[in-house]
Amino acid sequence: MKNKLNTYALNLIALMILSLTFISSAQAQSADMDNPTALTSNIIEGEGDGKAETVYYSFTAEKGNVKVTVDAKTDDRSTPLRVALLDEDGKELLPIYVVAKGSGQREVGTKRFVRETKVILRIRMDDDKDVKLLTYKIKLDGAVKVETPPIPTETTPTTEQLTPNPSTEQTTSTDSSAAPIDDKATKKTTLKNKIKKKVKKEAKKVVNDNLDN
Repeated sequence: MKNKLNTYALNLIALMILSLTFISSAQAQSADMDNPTALTSNIIEGEGDGKAETVYYSFTAEKGNVKVTVDAKTDDRSTPLRVALLDEDGKELLPIYVVAKGSGQREVGTKRFVRETKVILRIRMDDDKDVKLLTYKIKLDGAVKVETPPIPTETTPTTEQLTPNPSTEQTTSTDSSAAPIDDKATKKTTLKNKIKKKVKKEAKKVVNDNLDN
């Protein structure tokens, strides 16, 4: 029973690590201005460790005012945080300069758009060896349109779906006209949810085994 319990515990740890890997990938920031991370929320939260870093996000500004609120705080020393709204060519539309410090600092800027515009939001942190931790929160209000994250749908496979059909497999493998599925974000989210369910199931087994002992 002890060996079985150890096996369950090891499986649980492995699944948790795998799940966290997928979550980290989904939340990765882009350092490429030509391929910014599309915003799915009007709030961005992040942190730095005193090393120079620049990341990019994108959203759509509709006609009207876009208000940008930046809050930044460090563990102790003060350091600059530069936030800017750019157009697709990299031209600055609204620069916001914040001197983050231990007590926290807030700066607010507003930009008016006369038509729907794709906007790139740039966050730039300087190299500062005296700063160990910088945390920031950026909130967008007003005429802001962000992307809607995909909602995964899970279905339970039937017996017929689980049993391979040779004739069907042959037809599928030779049919070059079938369009491939290329929705990586949906696949990743669906897989992440399945992993979470598996982790919960394994955790329940570990608890039950402990109670039996």
